[in-house]
Amino acid sequence: MELNKAIVCLTRGYQVIDKYNDLIMRNLSIWKNINQDLKYPLIIFHEGNIKLEQQEYIIEKSMGQTIKFVDISDVWAGGYEGMCKFHIYHFWQKCQELGIKYAMRIDEDCIIQKTIYDPFSQIENSFLPYLTSVFWAESHSETNATLPDYIAFLTGAKKEEFYNDKFPYTNVSLADVDFMLALPHLKTIAYSPLQRQNRWGDLPVLGALLNICAKDKIGTLAGLSYYHSSHNMSINCE
Repeated sequence: MELNKAIVCLTRGYQVIDKYNDLIMRNLSIWKNINQDLKYPLIIFHEGNIKLEQQEYIIEKSMGQTIKFVDISDVWAGGYEGMCKFHIYHFWQKCQELGIKYAMRIDEDCIIQKTIYDPFSQIENSFLPYLTSVFWAESHSETNATLPDYIAFLTGAKKEEFYNDKFPYTNVSLADVDFMLALPHLKTIAYSPLQRQNRWGDLPVLGALLNICAKDKIGTLAGLSYYHSSHNMSINCE
């Protein structure tokens, strides 16, 4: 399986097979709008609890797309905070271990509605390391009260220069894996006790570090739209 370019997500394992319907709907939307022609592999990170027969069921229901299930239980910390920690650092680490150069993250709760252009051609032709759907503000009060000071302490940057309403909306995004892993202090922030204590998410952490290191190197995924069910909203990228 060629994994240089891949569409990736983290999902939970369930006992009841119907619980995978959201993941399957996500996969089908990728097939309809991207992979019907382009055939990019799907990488599904899980906590080591998706049984083989469940994996086979998901593949069967996903129009025969090439799907690789990757057990990340060796780095999984558990809970919402663990999910955030994974997306801050281990997402990129695991992608690099798989040989992925460009990783397109499409979360389980995101249904692709339209694509006009090949997303991977966009990032290659733009020579930008990160493409997002839209830019977003962090609304979690504990994060806003603690994360900026910690990043300022680590980097020496001024808070007003990197902590703003222009963070990549990470649930659908596309990035150069090596570039992301090279962001300073990424692992330090992910492993800080303050991350779990204050529930720092990947959106403000990655957004702040990208604002410090690559402010003029973040683009948008043109011609793409999707429905984000967790927020009950449609996102349209111009």
